[in-house]
Amino acid sequence: MTRETPAFGTRLLPTLIDDIATTAPDRVYASIPKDDADLSRGFGNVTYAEFAQAIDSLAWWLDEVLGKADGTFPTFAYFGPRDLGYTMVVVAAAKTGRQVLLASHLASPDAHLFLLESLECTAVVCASEMNELAQSLQAKFKSAKYISAESLVSFLTGPGYSYRPKRYEYLKPYSKAHSDPVMIVHTSGTTGMPKPVIWTHDMLASVDRLHTLPGSVATQIAGQSIYCALPVFHTSGMTASLLSPVYLSTIIILGPAGVRPDKKTVLGVLRNAPVSAASFPPSLLEELIADATCRKALKDLKKIVFGGAPLAAWANRIVATEFNGTVSSALGSTEGGLWLTGASPDPADQGYFMFHPFMAPEFQHTDADLYELVIKRTPQSEAYTNFFRCIDSTPLHLAAHFDLNGKDNITEFRTKDLFSPHPSKPGLWRYRCRKDDLVLLSGEVKMYAGAIEEAISAHPAVVAVLVGGQYRSRPFLLVEPSAPISTAEQEEDFVNDIWPTVEAENEKHHESARLQRELMIIVGFEKRMTRTAKGSVDRKVTLSAFERDIEEVYDCWSSKL
Repeated sequence: MTRETPAFGTRLLPTLIDDIATTAPDRVYASIPKDDADLSRGFGNVTYAEFAQAIDSLAWWLDEVLGKADGTFPTFAYFGPRDLGYTMVVVAAAKTGRQVLLASHLASPDAHLFLLESLECTAVVCASEMNELAQSLQAKFKSAKYISAESLVSFLTGPGYSYRPKRYEYLKPYSKAHSDPVMIVHTSGTTGMPKPVIWTHDMLASVDRLHTLPGSVATQIAGQSIYCALPVFHTSGMTASLLSPVYLSTIIILGPAGVRPDKKTVLGVLRNAPVSAASFPPSLLEELIADATCRKALKDLKKIVFGGAPLAAWANRIVATEFNGTVSSALGSTEGGLWLTGASPDPADQGYFMFHPFMAPEFQHTDADLYELVIKRTPQSEAYTNFFRCIDSTPLHLAAHFDLNGKDNITEFRTKDLFSPHPSKPGLWRYRCRKDDLVLLSGEVKMYAGAIEEAISAHPAVVAVLVGGQYRSRPFLLVEPSAPISTAEQEEDFVNDIWPTVEAENEKHHESARLQRELMIIVGFEKRMTRTAKGSVDRKVTLSAFERDIEEVYDCWSSKL
């Protein structure tokens, strides 16, 4: 590397985009629909020259509507459709000396309010499509300036493109900019309020360091055109749509901006865009695998990646037997970024992971065959993951809120993710559930709901399961069938069908933790379980939605004792 070409891991995102736009202006950054309402019209390419100019125009506009930043990295929030506006606003924020909060569309009103207040947001920029959300926020959070605008993609494809076609220079070197905050993402908050995580330039560049990771296969994806069906406002979506293209030379393909991807949308993209690989939430991938037409289309792809939760057992079996190793899971987290994992080369081990030693993983036993993944602080884990950078970037008032007091002395990061070892192959681990899934029954009997839910969800007649019963004498079971149930006879047949699976799981647990028919609630008639953006069941919201049903079933059960 020369002085003019920074080393991998020290290349700043705004600078690198400008460099590519100058040296390879026609290089393709993205491919997006020509018409969101009619994908058959094809997809158009976005070059780095166009991308860089749109970022600069947006940066000038931010300075105009928000005022010049004062050197303290003021925070503003952005809410917009699922398009390239999110990738543009992150880079424009960095150029203008601001940090941007990317709050999930799926977060609750209370979660949005908590994020705006705790991060002391000075402004909220909303695309016109999100005006209803902006109005509800403005009624509760009055201290911020609210700005409504067209979708930020207008700076790329509309009149905003020539707003001010002058380069917005970013001149800071890595040595001075590495700790500067750029974007704020947050955890799902399924067990409480979401945890905001501030990503610095150094954390963004962790993807660039994969070039120097021994044995890394991440750099082999250069040139792949990857359809991203993940939310662009989440860490995984931002990694796929911004960090991987710029640092690893992929091309990002996005679908229509105004809708959450479904089977119809995915087929439209696969048939009309130059897709060679794709990334999906697990729930959507399961829907695609279950559909014969979609499954056939998926088999034409070179690589399929999913993340956020495991696939159901029936889907794993199909993947193992029909997809010839093209489907794999990418593990990651809001705090740690992309984890250093790989899949077993044996298709029979679908769902198991190998962990790179540079991640410094340690599996600490919690219960039965469950082990918590703990990341030890080493020079390698500090260099190639974001766990400890995340701690360092957290302000003191948030550090206290999230139990990071004395953060300077932290020597390990507890992921709260539980894994089980392969029964016969050391070094392979299967994700099971979150440590937060622990349900403590009365009498101090504990059970890990996630592991039980995983086992029952594997039944083909079941689409979702939630087990709870905190401080109760017995647990309850919420079950959502995969097919509609409209009669008492169908309900009885469904229960009889799945009960052997429930009983098999019961045998693994203490008598007090065993599930009973009388405490089972079949849902989906009028309302379904709430999903997170990852496709997993949102425990907190679902438990709240079915609170009355749960109380009623316990009242009925206890009256018969």
